[in-house]
Amino acid sequence: MKKLSLLIILALITIPLCAQDTSIESSTEQMDSVKFSRLVKSYRGIVMAEREETTLVKLDLFGPLLYLMSGIDTAKLNLIGISFERKFKPEWSWIVAFSGQANKIEFTELRYRGGIRYYFDMKQRILRGRSANNFSANYLSARTNYKHRPNEADSQLSIDILLGVQRRLWKYGYLDVDIGIENIISSFEDNTPGIDFTTSIQLGIAF
Repeated sequence: MKKLSLLIILALITIPLCAQDTSIESSTEQMDSVKFSRLVKSYRGIVMAEREETTLVKLDLFGPLLYLMSGIDTAKLNLIGISFERKFKPEWSWIVAFSGQANKIEFTELRYRGGIRYYFDMKQRILRGRSANNFSANYLSARTNYKHRPNEADSQLSIDILLGVQRRLWKYGYLDVDIGIENIISSFEDNTPGIDFTTSIQLGIAF
């Protein structure tokens, strides 16, 4: 009888403790869920996930910043970079761009680019509620790339295939990073036609 009474007392003590542990675990899970939801909401706000956009004008500030910070007079960096992109389907857009490369002395190269982009995960992002029809997605791109050296009357033409990531940053910002290959059709005098690698980073304002 004493043993039975002791078991009952232990059970009465253990049950509330287990219930308390379960309650603590449940509260912890709820807190983690709230924190995660806030992080997701913040990210969606940063990349403008709920804002639809079909036209974008982009001005690169990353290149000019590097140009101003460079202490090497002969370093060739992008002094200006501007592009215009327009959607004609949720996952497709066409884009034209102009950029000018310079050192501390003179303009060294002008670049004219035009092509199309395929945002291959855009439909999935829209269906999952991760994005509206905008420019925050991953893409494949094909473009023509014409480079001209004004001081040497020399030019180069290539067709580029790129893999890239573009994200809108708040209301007036953007980040665009790509990597790919250039199929050089007509080269500069100091270069030869063929395949070369290319990459670029743009960070600036968009509207």
